Amino acid sequence: MTDIPDIPEASERALSYPQFRRFYVGAVSGTNGGWVSRILMSWLAWDLTHSATFVGVIATTTLLPVAIFGPFFGAVIDRMSTRLAFRRVAFAMMGAPALLITLMLLDVLTAPALFFVSLTFGTVMSCYHPVRQSLGPRLVERPAIGSVVALSALNFNIGRLLAPALGGMLIAEFGTLPAACLALVMTIPNVVIAPTLIPREGDHSGHGRMIDDLSEGFRVVWQRWPIRRSILLAVASLGILRGFPEIMAVLADGVFERGAAGLGLLTSCVGGGALVAAVFQVVAGNRLVRHRLLRFALIWVGFAGILGTAFAPSFNWALPPAAAIGFASTYVGVSLQIGVQARLEDELRGRVMSIWMLANTGSTAALAFLLSAFTEWQSIGFAVVTLLTLCAVATLAIWMRPVGD
Repeated sequence: MTDIPDIPEASERALSYPQFRRFYVGAVSGTNGGWVSRILMSWLAWDLTHSATFVGVIATTTLLPVAIFGPFFGAVIDRMSTRLAFRRVAFAMMGAPALLITLMLLDVLTAPALFFVSLTFGTVMSCYHPVRQSLGPRLVERPAIGSVVALSALNFNIGRLLAPALGGMLIAEFGTLPAACLALVMTIPNVVIAPTLIPREGDHSGHGRMIDDLSEGFRVVWQRWPIRRSILLAVASLGILRGFPEIMAVLADGVFERGAAGLGLLTSCVGGGALVAAVFQVVAGNRLVRHRLLRFALIWVGFAGILGTAFAPSFNWALPPAAAIGFASTYVGVSLQIGVQARLEDELRGRVMSIWMLANTGSTAALAFLLSAFTEWQSIGFAVVTLLTLCAVATLAIWMRPVGD
């Protein structure tokens, strides 16, 4: 049983396109740098305040701008050259780590300053994601779009596996400044590669007012039920599957007392499971990714992983269910995104995929904040059981409605 339209298997995978290979090299470096920045800001939030709520606030400010500004940037990208947009955002990505380094060197890093840095980081990401999701498919032919999405997930999850462990070890052994310097250096390849890319460009002359373009993106999502269904499922299931790892600093140090190294290891286990799922999807192509029942089962595997991690009797017992969370969230997220991308025309990608990111990051940010706030109020067990129950009910309700055409 499938809900993704047939996409012809490409005789050549996305990596057979030279431009996409260059783009991918920069994306791998930039993604790892972004993960180092996120693990660093999460640790700094805990180290500065020892407040679970503030950890949740920082996680929220790195994600919420994607939900707020993403559709606007998506509409802008559909109106302009994606090559120019990528060049500009590549430079902007250097801002947050450079600002962190400056604050550390001046010894003026405080909780409010960290909040500003995380908000800057999130705002840049709100532009980067629609650019990335619009540019990648334009560097290949349409039959290879599924491969682009799977490889993007592989890149994201290699970063989630390696960067938190590397960032955690750097922080534990040498302090936070080297980690910030590494994050800055890893943004440079995108700056170098961006001018060499020549993507397939559409006709930008037919666009009217910005508000009309924004409205068209939302109208497409509303009128095409399979796309809307994928987005609603992402909100209901991926929100908590991705929001829970955002507050793992609370578990790593507040519950298990393992510090930054423990946070890096827990996050890397999530990344390890996600990496296995991404590799599996790259190898399997469009065959298994299209099966609805497998996706549905893995949503519940992820929910079980959250319970197993939150109620683990020891740190080591928390690692396997953390990996299950990563596997489930990646498999489900990639398969849903392939279904959305396969139903889109090039001239709509920026707007519709920014709405996809709005739903994903907005739900992740909201669930991360709610989990941290409920934990501060009661306990992490209470927070997990309450919010997981609500997400499970919503997932079932959406799943029971037929996909349609």
